Amino acid sequence: MPNRKNLFALFLLTLLATGSVIAAERREVAPFTVFGTPENSTQQQAVENLLDAFKETWATQNVPAHVALFAQDAEWINAYARMFRGTSELEIFLRDQLFPAFDSRVSQEEIRNAKLVSIRYLGDDAAVVHLYTDGSRGESAIPGQEQRRTHIHLVFAEVGAQWKIAHTAIMDARN
Repeated sequence: MPNRKNLFALFLLTLLATGSVIAAERREVAPFTVFGTPENSTQQQAVENLLDAFKETWATQNVPAHVALFAQDAEWINAYARMFRGTSELEIFLRDQLFPAFDSRVSQEEIRNAKLVSIRYLGDDAAVVHLYTDGSRGESAIPGQEQRRTHIHLVFAEVGAQWKIAHTAIMDARN
């Protein structure tokens, strides 16, 4: 039979583990933070412009304009672990599957609700942008939440003389 000290230690470990799980389900987001420093105002403006263009083309479901924001060898993964490499594959998915599956108001709602979490500058030719949105592109897996929270991670890179999206990872809570 276990002694009281062992039972108490087991109780504390269980309590700590449960607390971590509960905290992770709160959907709390840290305040916006910029990590690193843009090498110059041109880099900062390029990142802001690309982010604005991403939001605009997503909200309007403008497939050709959206795909034009990506590097030719870009990688894109969504919350269902669909992976696409290159703009040709991405264009087909967006045009034939993703955008037709949702009324354009869904994409507009996502962009209206979008909030920046962080921008991380990596040298003078790359940045990682993290944003999230609450939207109705499916049910939330979190009880009591009407809208699904989706996080979008974008890696921006200077490709030639233009800034492009080199990588996208989209994630949200799933059952």
